[in-house]
Amino acid sequence: MSISKQLYSKLLLFLLKRTGGNFEVAQEVVQNTFLAAIKSFHTFHSKSTFFTWICKISLNKLADYYRGQVNPKFQLPLDLPAPGLTPEEQTSLNDLRTQVNRCLNLLPPRYRQLLHLKYYQELSTKEICLKLDLSPRSLEGKLYRAKKLLASVYEKST
Repeated sequence: MSISKQLYSKLLLFLLKRTGGNFEVAQEVVQNTFLAAIKSFHTFHSKSTFFTWICKISLNKLADYYRGQVNPKFQLPLDLPAPGLTPEEQTSLNDLRTQVNRCLNLLPPRYRQLLHLKYYQELSTKEICLKLDLSPRSLEGKLYRAKKLLASVYEKST
């Protein structure tokens, strides 16, 4: 199966729109997509166009790429000095961070990932939507559920 430059360009453009114009990410995902398409070409039964089929593979590979970028068990950094805190207050803050980390690790990975992107990486709603291929409305609901579950887990742990 030879991959034409036209197909490569169309798929790259398709992915550039979904990565916010990040050429390096789009290019890496295109390569992973073509590798996956070659391996699973026997599953293509012309129920859709070839481009539609390969776009679906690329969306899955893009999701895999971003999942790999987010550590599923991220931790809030401990022992970061906070200006103006007494040693006792710093110890209390570190204890709180430890407790929140324990609670975060009890959440399903998808919720951990959303909270990580929103509050640890401080990405905007638009950036998160692009990374995870979600609509803003869907993201809003998922973040709400993630925060509610975190609060519930935290309340039960204290």
